Amino acid sequence: MRHLVAAAAPFWAGEAEIVLVYLARPRTLDDDLHWLRAQAYKETRHLRALPRPLQEEFLATGTLAAHPEGPEEARKLGDEMRHYRLITDLIAELTGTPVTPADLRALPADAALQALRAPYRAGPPLDRAIVNFTEGGGGAMYAVLMGRGGSHLERRVAEVFRAIHADEVVHGPGEIHTIARLARNPHDWDRAERTVRAICHQRLHMRNEMFRHPLDPARLAEIAAGGIEPWPLPVAL
Repeated sequence: MRHLVAAAAPFWAGEAEIVLVYLARPRTLDDDLHWLRAQAYKETRHLRALPRPLQEEFLATGTLAAHPEGPEEARKLGDEMRHYRLITDLIAELTGTPVTPADLRALPADAALQALRAPYRAGPPLDRAIVNFTEGGGGAMYAVLMGRGGSHLERRVAEVFRAIHADEVVHGPGEIHTIARLARNPHDWDRAERTVRAICHQRLHMRNEMFRHPLDPARLAEIAAGGIEPWPLPVAL
């Protein structure tokens, strides 16, 4: 478990650095709306995975009579759509215009990330646990954002991401325990580590694109090589 965390932790720290560098430099409202919309889109993944009639049912009622993948996926859908509403309410507050899922689009690096994850999400329970472990980037972005203060916008961002943080830690890093339960041999752990490194590496590029490339390619390569203080695992082993 410690080896797997060590594989992910530098990338998680890299996500935090991206956000910190972004926040430290001059930026416009359009810059902030860019990453808020990108994150809102990411929060709709569970909704977009449903057949169209079930998407319409959820959007109309806020719930599903029965989720095709069971109650745990129904709970995650509810959490993610609550996050979506928190972010889109903030966007609407900033722009004066309501947001719907149809208004949002994936950025290219996020589309590549989801394509990388897709075979694991369709795989056996261990594969799904491995990909779930990478969700949320160790909670690093949320932890940085929820600690902000100062302007009204930064206080509102902190409020939104404070509400999201606890759910994301369970959805992502908390899955280390599921992996530990399902992994049967060293080959499983080696495969988990390779997969986590690949996904977290792509996450780093996704996050950098989301915040309009505050880190240059050389710094991204340094982070991928471990040239950063690792982000601590936000759950107990």
